[in-house]
Amino acid sequence: MIPLSRQEVNRNLILSVERERVALGYTQAQMADALEMSLSGYKKLVGGETERIDIYVVYRLSELTGKFFYELAGRNLGNINYISCLRELSDSQNRFIGSIVDFERDFREKHPADYNDFLSVLVLTGDMKDGMIYDSCNVEKVPIGALRKKYGESLTCGIRVTSNHLHPVYHRDDILLVSKQPPRDGDIGIFISRESNRAYLRKFRQTNPCRLEPVNDYGETFLVNPEKEEDMNRWIKFGKVLAKTRL
Repeated sequence: MIPLSRQEVNRNLILSVERERVALGYTQAQMADALEMSLSGYKKLVGGETERIDIYVVYRLSELTGKFFYELAGRNLGNINYISCLRELSDSQNRFIGSIVDFERDFREKHPADYNDFLSVLVLTGDMKDGMIYDSCNVEKVPIGALRKKYGESLTCGIRVTSNHLHPVYHRDDILLVSKQPPRDGDIGIFISRESNRAYLRKFRQTNPCRLEPVNDYGETFLVNPEKEEDMNRWIKFGKVLAKTRL
């Protein structure tokens, strides 16, 4: 990644000041006060009369918006953006995620040479009577060296099937190879209901409205209107199934 120049960082930070002011709904006077600046100094800054921004103003802006320096400077650092999401979660949720991180780090320390040849597989323990509903899980590691070469970084995790309710498409102990890519028409995807906090394995049909159909003949079909925001907000697209395997 090519580093930003000093001029680019300064320019992006200055642009962030006014952009964040608008997002907060502040007047320029209110924003200047929040940043501990004079109103005239604020207007000179956002008006382009000042080429550099004071580091204390950046500190105040970060405190005010809850954003990191790199975000305000216009740099997208990919996975580091997940850190921002963690701030929206409760302490108990962060402890849970922290335990998963500790598990992954410990596993990597024990397998430093071939860590990437293993896949984290979710063993879902919830009710599967219609073949698609889950409510909790634990995690196991399985070796997938050849599959990693085939699917590369698109392979995110696996889901182990724990019953025969998905017959004849999937069987007990099949491992579904999952990508975080959103499902396309005809793909089998994992969709999480925000209302029930359950994950459903469904075939995605891009009709109008979209249809989330059971992978076999048993289970409920859900309709999702892509033109209605409230419909879309009810579902999280966890990912799609790339293939199945048995290990």
